[in-house]
Amino acid sequence: MVQSRDDNDTKTIRSIERALSVLACFDHERPELSVTQLKKLTGLSRPTLYRILTTLEGKGVIRSYGDPQRFALGHEASRLAASWIGQNEFQRAAGPVLRRLWEETDETVALFVATEDGRKICIEELESRKALTFKRGVGFIESLTVGASGKAILAFTDTAAGDPDYDDVRLKGFRVSEGEIIEGAVAIAAPVFGREGLVKGSVCIFGPEVRLSDSRRDNCIKQVREASHEISSAMGHSVQAAGQ
Repeated sequence: MVQSRDDNDTKTIRSIERALSVLACFDHERPELSVTQLKKLTGLSRPTLYRILTTLEGKGVIRSYGDPQRFALGHEASRLAASWIGQNEFQRAAGPVLRRLWEETDETVALFVATEDGRKICIEELESRKALTFKRGVGFIESLTVGASGKAILAFTDTAAGDPDYDDVRLKGFRVSEGEIIEGAVAIAAPVFGREGLVKGSVCIFGPEVRLSDSRRDNCIKQVREASHEISSAMGHSVQAAGQ
């Protein structure tokens, strides 16, 4: 029996809907999921899920790793998210710098951008190769008032203008947080500016306190600040003051 074009179109639409339902399962609270978890969340059969995941992975939207196998959003999902919020140029400018910072520190490196509603979103992340590590995950959204990565941005906004709690960031050009979000974790972040001189986002490294102790921290701060300056320069900003 020959299928009509309408039947084929209906099947295609159904496949797209199923793929979107799979993608919708991933968020900052569930950055990694197994097939069993996806099956429970979507109600799709295991064979159907594997077909969808294989297709999405082939396009770079999903990535898989580990044994047992787990899935997470891939680089193409990050690119699409960045395109949606207009950050393609930002990611291109930051990419090589983030890679070098990741290689130099061997800690998790992330790039955050501010949203219009006073939050930050992680648009790029390179996870540490160490066994003990911390991460936020691409797509992670949180208030600017939380963590070093948010406060490094907030310090240079009208919201925090004149607030003495952010004087150190404006003066030194970086922010350090210890155990603020995750006990035993340390974050070091520095702001990134665009060509208009407005804060664009922040570059940040995460790691356990045992590795980011005082003896190593000063060097990591220097590396993060240099990375933020380089990205800002690539974005057309002239770095002059310590905080900029």
